[in-house]
Amino acid sequence: MRVALGIVRLFPEGGLQRHCLDVARLLLDRGHQVTLFTSKNLCDLPDNLPLTLLPVRAFTNHGFDLAFARKFAAATAGWFDRTVGFNKLSGLDFLYCADPPVDVPRRAFPYRILPRHGVRLSLEAESFRPASATHIIALTASLAEAYRQYWGLDAGRFTVIPPVIDSTRRRDDLRHPDRRKALRAALHIPPGRSVWLWIGAKPHIKGLDRVLAAMVGRPEAFLLIVGVTATRGEGRAAAAKAQRLGIFDRVRFYGYCEDIPDFLAAADVLVHPARLDVTGQVLLESIINGLPVIASACCGFASLVGAANAGIVLPEPFQQSALEAAVTRLKDATLAGLLSRNGIEYGRTVVPLDGMAVAADVIEHGPDPADRTVPVPRAAPAAVTVSETASTADP
Repeated sequence: MRVALGIVRLFPEGGLQRHCLDVARLLLDRGHQVTLFTSKNLCDLPDNLPLTLLPVRAFTNHGFDLAFARKFAAATAGWFDRTVGFNKLSGLDFLYCADPPVDVPRRAFPYRILPRHGVRLSLEAESFRPASATHIIALTASLAEAYRQYWGLDAGRFTVIPPVIDSTRRRDDLRHPDRRKALRAALHIPPGRSVWLWIGAKPHIKGLDRVLAAMVGRPEAFLLIVGVTATRGEGRAAAAKAQRLGIFDRVRFYGYCEDIPDFLAAADVLVHPARLDVTGQVLLESIINGLPVIASACCGFASLVGAANAGIVLPEPFQQSALEAAVTRLKDATLAGLLSRNGIEYGRTVVPLDGMAVAADVIEHGPDPADRTVPVPRAAPAAVTVSETASTADP
């Protein structure tokens, strides 16, 4: 079978980009002819994966996306048995959907008449209008439901895949005290500090500013920032904020890193008060490695934190005081140890999930009428929430 995969840009630090390459490898291993289409590639590709570059020029991001969608549709029409998009493109048989609907919640009138909104909504309509034949591979049930309600679609248009657990990032053995001590020393972390970890590529969306604000007045806290640097893009703005708050000497920027398990083991808590996160893969990776999590309820995988009873879920709408109460609560070593053990146990006993294999199955064989949804986890105590713990937290 000839399969075309389309993604606007391919770069190593993107989760969607890694998923695209994982699906490509699975389909290649199953004997299919796979061709990858993108406008720009910064990744190392398998030797047997053909790459077609579709150069695009545009003055705006939405104009770039539209131009690439048109080129992809023209380049693949009539040549492939399956066309799969990892962004909202044209002429797709399958869309691997990792972004929320463009117009949910409903935008205010001035924004809705802007070209940016119109272009993105039209690209979304290519796959989601009722007359479209595109089948949607969704990362979470809540994401599928949001699209289903907005576009008035039948549930059969969607396949919800299980979470993905990368076996190379399942390293709960690193949580041993001696290993943690060595990792902290290698990172030059002063002894006796409470080590917070933030991981992401979009500081504002993933709530880094909220984490920096929570650092104020906590001289024992030391923050490791993985995914952005202090000298480029939004990372530069975050560094400037840390300077203004007087906490820059307790903040470290590491940029993009592959050795995520080392950071998870070195830290005491993952702080992820995101404004939006369709999944929150880092939440799952943290809890199965024994790192307690503080996360916004809006994160797709916050429900897994609850199922594992391995962290604190911040209710929506977000309140800074709730985040500060949560980090104070986790100073309790007994609670932190319990959440850590719960997460490791969850990772060891829950049936390993492989969403990429399910996505490849759907692309290869078509949607299964049977309900392909995330399995219901084993029974577990309810998640620790701020509302349950704030009353005992220090002011």
